[in-house]
Amino acid sequence: MSRLITYKIVSDVDGRLKAATRAACNFWNRFLQPRASVVVRIGTFRSVSATIARAYQPYTRAGVVYGVVEFNTRYLHLLTDDEAAGTVAHEIGHTLGYGWSKWMTLFHHETGLFKDKPIEKVPGLAKMLVETDYGPGTELSHWDEERFGRELMTGFKDELEHVLPVTIDVAQLLGHKVIERLSRRTRMSTLLKEVREVRFTRQQEAKALDLDHFEPTPIWEERYDLRRRRRRDARGRR
Repeated sequence: MSRLITYKIVSDVDGRLKAATRAACNFWNRFLQPRASVVVRIGTFRSVSATIARAYQPYTRAGVVYGVVEFNTRYLHLLTDDEAAGTVAHEIGHTLGYGWSKWMTLFHHETGLFKDKPIEKVPGLAKMLVETDYGPGTELSHWDEERFGRELMTGFKDELEHVLPVTIDVAQLLGHKVIERLSRRTRMSTLLKEVREVRFTRQQEAKALDLDHFEPTPIWEERYDLRRRRRRDARGRR
């Protein structure tokens, strides 16, 4: 059975989330063949908090992994197309296992440093550090914010994000097949431009999946715009 990453739009604003999610799925489908098909359910919510998006704990049914992502309509109009697509791509990364089960066995939780065996398989991990701060939902499930702040899989949303080759390479340790390696650090905007207009030719495979299945699960991550988070923290220290 073929495996792919696809989506279900539950609610949207002027089609922006559909376009962002299509690009994000194209991004991951370019680099990986997932160990199981993934369906990401995209919706909206409204809140006065600093949260721009939130993701719920992924779940599995009939061999398909489901992830749920919701965008705060208070901020959606402030996000560029690339920022919206990058946010979806980040959350799909978590649905693929960044921050879950196998990921948690790869490094020392006290220091964030990777163990020897994972480094033997993915040498780029020798230079990486996992986040150990910022509390549940951020610590232990992202690259370290201080060292890799603008990388796709750090815990806070930044402008001009990029992707490191190791972010793709480490997927093989999570059970996926890397079908294309990233040769160097590359801006997310460049990668999204390359995949945004790719024609999706696997409609029949996607339709064979149960795109409508839904199970309520707890919120696992809230994604903040780092600029707004810093301003909020600064106000709190006054």
